[in-house]
Amino acid sequence: MSTPVTVHHDKSNVLCNVDVAQPIEKIIKTLCIEQFNIQEPAALYALRLLDTDELITDENLRRKIKENERLKLVSSPLIEAAEICEKLGSNDDRVLKLATFSLQKYIKEVEFADEFLKRNGLKSLIDIINNSSGNTLAYALTSMQNLMEHDHGWEDLGFDFINKVINILVKQTLVNICRPATAIIIKLATADKNSTTSAIKTYGFDVLHDAMIKQPNFFSTLVQRLSSADYVLCSNSLCLINALMRHVTDHHWESFMDMMIKLKVRKAVALLMNGVHGDELSKHLLEFQSLFVRQAYRWKRTQVSLHIPSHKAMLEELWSKANLPEEGGKWRKIGFATEAPKWEIQRVGYLGLENMHGFMKKDIDDYQKTILEQHNRPAERRCPFAKTSIEVTELLCDYWDVSTGYTTSTSFQPLLLAFEKIHYITVKSFFRLWNEMEATVDDFPKVSALVRSQLKFALRDEATKQLYEFEKDMLEVEYKVIRDRQLKELELGDDLLSKTPVRNLRSRLYTESYEFVKNQRIKCLLIGDWFQITTTTNVPLNSTTNLGKKTMINKKWRFYRLSPNLKFLHYSDFPEKTFIRDGIEDLPERIDLSLVTDIMTGPSPQIASTIGSPPKAISKHLSTNIIITNNNLSQDLTFSLMSGPDTVLTEFIARDYTQYSEWTDGLNMLFDKNINSKDTAEYIHILTEIGVKVKLLDLSGEKVEIPQNIEVPNKLPIIGTGGSGFYYDDPFS
Repeated sequence: MSTPVTVHHDKSNVLCNVDVAQPIEKIIKTLCIEQFNIQEPAALYALRLLDTDELITDENLRRKIKENERLKLVSSPLIEAAEICEKLGSNDDRVLKLATFSLQKYIKEVEFADEFLKRNGLKSLIDIINNSSGNTLAYALTSMQNLMEHDHGWEDLGFDFINKVINILVKQTLVNICRPATAIIIKLATADKNSTTSAIKTYGFDVLHDAMIKQPNFFSTLVQRLSSADYVLCSNSLCLINALMRHVTDHHWESFMDMMIKLKVRKAVALLMNGVHGDELSKHLLEFQSLFVRQAYRWKRTQVSLHIPSHKAMLEELWSKANLPEEGGKWRKIGFATEAPKWEIQRVGYLGLENMHGFMKKDIDDYQKTILEQHNRPAERRCPFAKTSIEVTELLCDYWDVSTGYTTSTSFQPLLLAFEKIHYITVKSFFRLWNEMEATVDDFPKVSALVRSQLKFALRDEATKQLYEFEKDMLEVEYKVIRDRQLKELELGDDLLSKTPVRNLRSRLYTESYEFVKNQRIKCLLIGDWFQITTTTNVPLNSTTNLGKKTMINKKWRFYRLSPNLKFLHYSDFPEKTFIRDGIEDLPERIDLSLVTDIMTGPSPQIASTIGSPPKAISKHLSTNIIITNNNLSQDLTFSLMSGPDTVLTEFIARDYTQYSEWTDGLNMLFDKNINSKDTAEYIHILTEIGVKVKLLDLSGEKVEIPQNIEVPNKLPIIGTGGSGFYYDDPFS
């Protein structure tokens, strides 16, 4: 299996044949002795690609060394690590800058990283981060960021280092310094004991908390950088905010969310949604949107208690600002049905209390006017403020999937992030329609249904809709127009679907549908499937007499299957589709899913570069190269498992959109990430709606009228002799 190549060493180069079936150590030894007359041990040398400087190892040997490939014989990672570690101890700024610059590249290689760590290089790198500035600091931070892409070596960085990086992130303004500093904190935040993406689990929110508190401007700096002109810095800052939201512990959850509200993070993110953004930033924006839904769900599930000072204070302020006399009870006067408000508000929990209190705080005079106006009306004509606020919160939760805590939206919902403002406007709309309908207490469900209809209309095209447009639709559209539209909707759907028990049923069935689809998608991974590839190895038939002739060894198919413990993706390559036994015995190769940090849709840089040429970089975890031979292949059916921003663990080219949807959504659901497929989101919606309609068959009775009074005979007649027989209705009698 000899392959002709050109090998460069120092200032010379030779044409020779390399047997790719041999271990890399033996190939290097042969080159040193036979081609360059080097007497030193082969362990001191390594082979790299001349063009990309990529290290040749046993894992990538067959994929990287092609016919007429250009290679170079250089110092091994052992020597390179020793040289760089020595230079990192230099007092010469120029030497230090060059060493850290080279370190950024070499430390990505696990062979170099292992030697670097053995020589205590991590301590030197941390010292440089603590004491350097400018480009040297930027290179050192990037080197640390790249080191943290490995699954070992950074288990115990210490509080002083964490505090230093956070200090750098806050006080430095150079983009090339802030980018890697932010990326380092992201890695630390996600490396907690519950992490599914990191092999190291010794950090997390609690470890970072003290260092973040020591820098009072830390969070405000992150929020400011969401408006940065630098795309990567903006994207990294949002990614860090998401990581902190996702990994914040229960102990710090309330204070962290309060701080996010004070810094108006949601407003900053909503502004980003209205701007121009690439795929990476879009992914982070959708994740923030999903995390906010989970946050709101947790608030909704948090029960209001008079034993919690903040809860009690909000309720008392709602009463005191109403400016009404307390004689004869107080809570009914502001719209509760009883004098025990906490029980009524449990339906929407702390989220409902916060919205109600927010309505009052936004305009106290208007709040007092609203309460007084209703108080002065006859009891049957009053629109109860508290009940209205609770109902509106429920309507919004239903619309935005807050009631389930899951969202499958693949489009931006900036108005969701303005939840309190939408609540305020919708409550005002509720009172307006109540007045225009001249409603009574018994008409409350009808007004609610009308508001729901208008809310759905006003939130159409939400991704591009501005708040003032929503306000205009809710507060200025004539009652007759709203009513006519609702009547048309009722022609298409039963009004039963808008009732509270049915809304609760839909929320439960949505959760069940999501879990059902999740299990189905993961089951697809457990069953496994074929993906087409083409791997080519060139073998000269006769290196002297048949120069230029070659045999093509094609393995056109790869079979993937998820391991039963859901921790590894097993695979193997085959020249044609064949029977694969159950289990993983036929699939010796595997990918550790704890290394996966992202699922990238569309062609990866490696796939893009392989159309006509070998890929530039691919992870050591793959033993087979993937070369696309069809230039017309639809890019929409391509996706990759990523380990860090630059390393592709494996790439998939689905045969059709069904397979693409099953595997991308299955992997995303396995990692508890957002689904990408609109078809899957629609599938979950359809399952939910079918479930609702099936359940409602027991409630609606197909609209058959059931008589209120049924006459039952006092004594059943006896048929037959001996007093035995049956009683039945004879239709012919």
